[in-house]
Amino acid sequence: MLFIEYDVTSDGEIELVALINAVEEDDQDPDGEAWLAWRATHDDEAMGCVGVSATDLKAMESTESPEELLAIVERVILADRANKEEVAS
Repeated sequence: MLFIEYDVTSDGEIELVALINAVEEDDQDPDGEAWLAWRATHDDEAMGCVGVSATDLKAMESTESPEELLAIVERVILADRANKEEVAS
């Protein structure tokens, strides 16, 4: 499972931190649930982390355009942020 890790600054700017391929040995965690549970133990409780859907991952892997790749990553992050902020309200 691919995860995007990001930070949100106090100004509301989003910064990409990492793309993480969370794969357990012997495919024991195909959905990345164990990794996400571990990630939730950090200070931000995984608020700055989102799993990439199979559809988005396929689009990311099939493009050779850096601009298109960035657009996909931004869309995934913004949708995740909007969902998390809505739940927190």
